[in-house]
Amino acid sequence: MLSSPHRVGVACALAAYGLWGAFPIFWRLLAGVPAVELVCHRILWSTVILAIGIPLFRRFGGGAGAEIAGLARPVDAALPMPPSRRLLIVKFSVMAAAVISANWLSFIWAVNSGRVVEASLGYFISPLFSVALGVLVLRERLSRWQWSAIVTAMLGVLIITVASQAIPWVSLVIASSFAVYGLLKKNFSIPALVGLLFENLVLILPASGYLLWLTWSGSGAMGNQGRQIDLLLMLGGLVTIPPLMFFALAARRVALSTIGMLQYISPTLQFLLGTQLVGQRLDLAGWLGFSCVWAGCALYVLGTHKAMRHAAR
Repeated sequence: MLSSPHRVGVACALAAYGLWGAFPIFWRLLAGVPAVELVCHRILWSTVILAIGIPLFRRFGGGAGAEIAGLARPVDAALPMPPSRRLLIVKFSVMAAAVISANWLSFIWAVNSGRVVEASLGYFISPLFSVALGVLVLRERLSRWQWSAIVTAMLGVLIITVASQAIPWVSLVIASSFAVYGLLKKNFSIPALVGLLFENLVLILPASGYLLWLTWSGSGAMGNQGRQIDLLLMLGGLVTIPPLMFFALAARRVALSTIGMLQYISPTLQFLLGTQLVGQRLDLAGWLGFSCVWAGCALYVLGTHKAMRHAAR
């Protein structure tokens, strides 16, 4: 029988990946708004919500609030932060902001261009990109399972590329940007919401400037396409936050192997939405390519599970 913290962690992971998987439904409601404008609104309104929400979580959120928003008064709060650490925070925030904005832009563009299946492919192969980055950047050694997973999934991407006679660039941008973002987060751990706020603060000036220019020129969606669109644009910032909160709570309660298996809920839901809701259809080569990708994902999960069991023994 699962322990109570583990049950809570699994429930939070399911909520996080379920919400991420359902994102195409929300962004499709804003299909008439250009992707760049949507990303700028997402940055603006999530910054406003985080600036208000983080102090509230710290004050009234108890232990869970401390997990996702950080402690209100850390033990070393009285000590001055070394300049080198402040510079490191700025550098990581700038790099993380650059890659996550690329991820958001490519995902929203794919969804609103009717290419949800390609977006799901990006998130299917993203964990394998993370493994490859571990080899190239962190000098990690791969097991036979991990090598098999990468080769099998890349074979699937190659089949899709040859069959469509075009490189699936949006899938590769989504996969690589999310993998790099994960690498940055791995090497500089700060509370989830605080990290997102730092990244948004890097982007808030150009995003706000672009939105002000759209408003001045009269070409922006806000105020010109009805109150429903205005409300959805503001909600674009709000929907960004709950999955991060749930994931932060799950990460401390659930084993890495479990997270590794559950993470495929999101691209699976996106794939189903792409084929059933948006109406994208795969030909035989497309199904063959995706089958290789799914086989690679299965090898990755199995290899992670075996490695965790071996470490436990």
